[in-house]
Amino acid sequence: MIAAVARADPALDAAAGLYRAKKFPEAAAALEKIASTEPPNAEVCHLLGMALRNERGGQGLDAAISWLEKAVSLAPENALFLGDYGGTCLQLAERHHSYSYATRGRNAMEKAVRLDPGFIDARMGLMQFYARAPWPLGSKARARAQADEIARRNPASGLHAFIVLGRSYEKTGDRDNAREAYAVALKLDPGNADAAAGLGRLGPVP
Repeated sequence: MIAAVARADPALDAAAGLYRAKKFPEAAAALEKIASTEPPNAEVCHLLGMALRNERGGQGLDAAISWLEKAVSLAPENALFLGDYGGTCLQLAERHHSYSYATRGRNAMEKAVRLDPGFIDARMGLMQFYARAPWPLGSKARARAQADEIARRNPASGLHAFIVLGRSYEKTGDRDNAREAYAVALKLDPGNADAAAGLGRLGPVP
């Protein structure tokens, strides 16, 4: 997701077009040129960070984070910028086993949700973070709260959230919470094959 171009800037319009066309190396090169010749601009920093992240796949995270952080520093109330920065921090936390990145990512995404309670992607990121993170960062209750809120706001997204939650718990061997997540998914959609299959794999409660 990218922000709409806020002002008439042909160079930025063109770079954003390259990004939307998934021409990430070309977009990054164009945005780096804009960033080097113009005063700091939150939109340019955000879009450059996202282009770098996508250009190199997982290898672009370290290059992207400084630009995404700069975008947030320039526009601290922008929920989209906070969500993308927070999500990138959480990816880096997993890669580098970094407590600092984990807390920065969580805090950014929590602020994004406070600013925009309907920001489903940020809620999904928080849900997965709380479900997977070790104590004291992780919290199954908070993961469930995010999944419930997603379902309340958007039942289709909520169905997906509970299936993702079930798979996450199943992967870590938390069979009880996995069963509960799949059961909620089936309540949302009684015919859902993924939720039914998950419950089938887990078998009956001992």
